Amino acid sequence: MIVVVFGTATIAAYLIGVRLYAFRYSRLRFERGRLVAFCAGVTIAAGIVLPPIDALVDASFAAHMVQHLVLALVVPPLLLLGAPLTLLVSLTPSPFGRKIARVMRHRVMLIAASPLVAWFVFVTVLWGIHFSPLYELALRSDNIHGCEHVLILGASLLFWMPVAQMGYAPHPIPFPVRLFYLFLAIPQGAFLGLTIYSARYLLYPHYLIGRSMDAALSDQRNAGAVMWIGGGALFFVAFMLTAAVWALRGHRAETIA
Repeated sequence: MIVVVFGTATIAAYLIGVRLYAFRYSRLRFERGRLVAFCAGVTIAAGIVLPPIDALVDASFAAHMVQHLVLALVVPPLLLLGAPLTLLVSLTPSPFGRKIARVMRHRVMLIAASPLVAWFVFVTVLWGIHFSPLYELALRSDNIHGCEHVLILGASLLFWMPVAQMGYAPHPIPFPVRLFYLFLAIPQGAFLGLTIYSARYLLYPHYLIGRSMDAALSDQRNAGAVMWIGGGALFFVAFMLTAAVWALRGHRAETIA
């Protein structure tokens, strides 16, 4: 219930912000694609943590891995493509808007959102969650499970900030750096999936409840395959889309020149 209320309130606030932006900056265009991306991101985030998906997650490691991939590789770029920071900075009263902009340009924030740090934090969180007691604890406690989701989403938003730079960007990242950044993310995700897939022992005893060891290990291998193949495919799509945007902007620049 809390997720539904929060998601609905977030979308409503965003839509109001878009309306105010169009009214205040009538000469500037807030692309409809941004709106669609943000609303889709919130809707998908809510759907992936609510029943019936949530019930499947409790019974299947593979389903849980799908949930984590969606929270890490699908929802964050959609939210960022919605350019919520643009609305926040431009619609907040001038003194506060300038303060928000200064905070986003602060050295600490720039370091945290830099490609090197963001990549390291993202990888550390993914490996840390799947190879620490936190994962098993999250399966036993809804509160810890919720904190796990917040951790994944927060680290993933940080990871995607250097890539999905839509609208206001405190620290613009060149396209070659973005592509190299994504390229380096592909093998680490594949290695994480392969490590889970090739494990000869059960990583999480919770998934042995009500099933045989063979069934639990088969489910674990499926989860590894989801991370290995599914994660790699999503990273590859992000890489190709980023390359396409770079090429399109280069073509527009040449046309204008």
